[in-house]
Amino acid sequence: MIKPSKIYKMRIVFHLTADAPGRADIVGMLRTWILKSGLPFAHAKQSFKTPRIAYGPGIKRGQFAAREYAELYLFTSVSAPKARARLEACKPQGLTLLDAKRIPFTLAGVQQLASVVAYEVQGDFASYHPAQTLENYIASPRLEVTRSAPNGLQLTTDIKPFVRQACLLDASRAQLILNRVDERWISPLELISAWLGENFTAGENTADERFTIIRQGLYWQDSQNNLHLI
Repeated sequence: MIKPSKIYKMRIVFHLTADAPGRADIVGMLRTWILKSGLPFAHAKQSFKTPRIAYGPGIKRGQFAAREYAELYLFTSVSAPKARARLEACKPQGLTLLDAKRIPFTLAGVQQLASVVAYEVQGDFASYHPAQTLENYIASPRLEVTRSAPNGLQLTTDIKPFVRQACLLDASRAQLILNRVDERWISPLELISAWLGENFTAGENTADERFTIIRQGLYWQDSQNNLHLI
């Protein structure tokens, strides 16, 4: 019996500018990058010539990210410094490599590992004349959001369990720390819309011209409830 090759996993964290050529096809850009690096990649199921990777969770259309995540699968053990040096030498235009580290093959991917997400939301909040400060709003025992469906139906729910922390950084910038609850996330627009007294359209996953939304990072939570940036 032939013993199957051992697979090694490496997580890379990067920032890709909104106008970078690779933004239109991030997975394709990542695979081309790995091919150019010469790293001993494990192949994808569909092709022996295609590097196996896992990208994500991706950002919503119209939003931005300070940190994005991908996991590379290698068939030979490579140290993190060596892998980072190879990747740095041929990184795509508009990409900054923030971190590269080896992780256990059995460790959950970022999508499953992350339990908290941090956002910065920028906008002219004062023009909506909110009835109270963001900090006072989230102190309420319930945070009811009205979601409007395209057919006109409306549903009001309490998003309080999703909100870990929220505050204004200045007059036009808010920081939101949101929890994953029962494998679900809420959009930062839901919280901002509720605070400003606006209805939120169900399925609205994109930013609009009113706000700029930047995902700052994803976190995992240990057994003592301490957060760790991924």
